[in-house]
Order: sequence, then structure tokens, then C-alpha cells
Amino acid sequence: MKVDLLGVINLSGEEGFFKELTEHRNLAAVPFAGRYRLIDFTLTNMVQNDIANIGIFTLEKYRGMMDHLGSGKEWDLDRSNGGLYIFPPALSQDANEFRGDLSNFHLHRDFFLRSKENYVVVSGSNILSAVDYRDVLREHKESNADITVVYTKRELPCKYCRPIRFSEQNRVTAIGSRGFQPADETFYMETVVLSKNLFVRLVDEAIARGEYDLLQSIIRSQLNRLHVHGYEYSGTSQVIHSLRSYYRESMLLLEQWGAINDFQHVYTKIKHEPPTRYLPGSAIKNSLVANGCKLEGTTTDSILFRGVKVGKHARVKNSIIMQKSVIEEGAVVEYAILDKEVTVKRGQVIRGTAEEPIVIKKQTIV
Repeated sequence: MKVDLLGVINLSGEEGFFKELTEHRNLAAVPFAGRYRLIDFTLTNMVQNDIANIGIFTLEKYRGMMDHLGSGKEWDLDRSNGGLYIFPPALSQDANEFRGDLSNFHLHRDFFLRSKENYVVVSGSNILSAVDYRDVLREHKESNADITVVYTKRELPCKYCRPIRFSEQNRVTAIGSRGFQPADETFYMETVVLSKNLFVRLVDEAIARGEYDLLQSIIRSQLNRLHVHGYEYSGTSQVIHSLRSYYRESMLLLEQWGAINDFQHVYTKIKHEPPTRYLPGSAIKNSLVANGCKLEGTTTDSILFRGVKVGKHARVKNSIIMQKSVIEEGAVVEYAILDKEVTVKRGQVIRGTAEEPIVIKKQTIV
């Protein structure tokens, strides 16, 4: 049954993170877990929560993401009523300055005004989780909140995450700056639910004041004026904001840990590769291997995306090898991230560390 929520995936605050993998794509389009893009998880979660009208608000380098999403068919969003909408960024007149995510929402305010849904959920793409948006909406209504933000507990430090504070009955009193420490206990997951009418009004008022930041102008500025409620998410979350966090969260998948385990399905663009071929001499240990690979060497504790080739006597260990990369005969790749269509020539050695994995750019020949 369709839920009374309009979905918004806000990408305009996600620029500038780990340029090693976002030089030619936005963060939402970064490949993950052998066959997906980061945005697949938020988009799938919205669809599995019966959200049928979803807008993606972009900022930069979104052509590859648009190619990946297409008409939204794989997510059952290619429909005449509702469906998937991708909005370009709201730039200044000289097309060089982006003022903030509220300028995006304000430029495309007709998307909100024409929708039939009475509530809006705003989320990003780089905090992977299976938040139950229907339950968030239920608690939002039952608590008589004006705004509900989603938070969760965390034990590890996180430079990207913002600590969150509460008073009685989970009323939010503060959302801090980036730089979470274990003593902070809980952090804001950059997911917000509120009524559509209130959202549009707050956006309009902020723009009139010359303010353009969602967190500062819609949430923080309202903490003393409106009832901002905190909803606790108790499932698994993965925050991907740097090269180190991307590598760490990817490797955790090999330990059977990650937000992906909280999903019944994760939808993505369908590719029609043949099955992977495991040829004589190949040895695969504790690795994720996508379709279309041709394996003759040894792969250990690694993630291989579609169409990867590992030659005879080659060794891949503790590494992430993206689509259609080739590891030629006798080559060694350890603690590395190879972007798409990289070729490691015969006998070459690429070796990083767990703390500083080596990154090889797209279409490089080493």
C-alpha cells in the first residue's frame, strides 16, 4: 500500500568527498559491494517502503548517475503518475556558484506543490541503512512533532558524522558540527520527515532571508520554535565519506556485516553478463565476485565487480577491483582499489596498506 510520503534524495551536500573515486562521478554513483552504486540503497529502501514518488536533487557530475538510473524501471518507478524525477542543480547566474540545497528545492518547488503526498522524507545517499520510513512517519504523527530527524548509535569515531543531543521524550536540542566521537553516543543520519506544507513554507522563508542550508535553516534554527523529534534507528548503518571509510566498509562485507544484510532485495541497473568462469588454477577465498568475470589466478579477501579478469598466477588480496579491470598473468595487487577498466600489466606489483590502500584511476594502464 502506497505510503503518504514524498521521497527526496538530497545529493547537494555530498560533493567534494574522496576525489580519488569522485573525480568523474558524484558520490551517489560510486560503485559498492560488487554490483551496486551507493544511491541504490536509499532508492531501494524508499521503494520497499512503498514510496512511489521520488525526486533526486543533484549538484555535480551526475551524468553517470542518470545513465545508471535511466527511467527508474529497475525500481518500478517508470510510471505516468509519480515515479522518478532527477533535478539539475540551482546555480547562480554565472553558473559557477551553488548556494545550498534549499536553492535546489526552491527552484523545483512545483515538484512538491503538485505531489499528492502530505509528508516529505529527505535523505542522502552515503549513509547506508534500511530505515523504516513508514515507522518514522508513524512516530512523527504520534509524537505530534513538527519535524522528525533520524539518529542512531555509533561506537567508532567519524569525521563526517554530526552528534545529536536530546531532552526528555527524544526532543532534539542540538545537532553538532561534523566530528563524532564515541563519547557522543548518537549521530544524526541526515534523514528528515515533516509535512509537505511546513517544508515548503520553511524553504520559502529561508530563501527570503538569504539562507540556503537545510540543516542550519530548516532544522537548527527551529529547535527552539518547533517540536523537533528524534527517531532512533536500531539497525545497521554504514557511513561512506572518505577513501578510508569506503575501503573499511567494503571489507566489512566480507565478514558478513553491513547494511546490505538488512535488505531483502537491493535493486540496481540490470546487466546481462554471463556467469563468472573459474578456470583451472583459480583459487577464490572469502571474496565477493560479480557476474562476467574470468578467473585463473588467486583472489583472497577481495571484491571483484562485473567483468574482471585475473590471469594465470596473478594474486589479488584485500582489494576492490571495479568493472572490466584486467590483472594480467603474474601480477600482484594487494590493499588496492582499482577503478573501472584498469589494466595491471604482466608481472607488475601494486601494494598498499590497510590504512592507506592504493587507488588506481579509471582506465589506467599500470
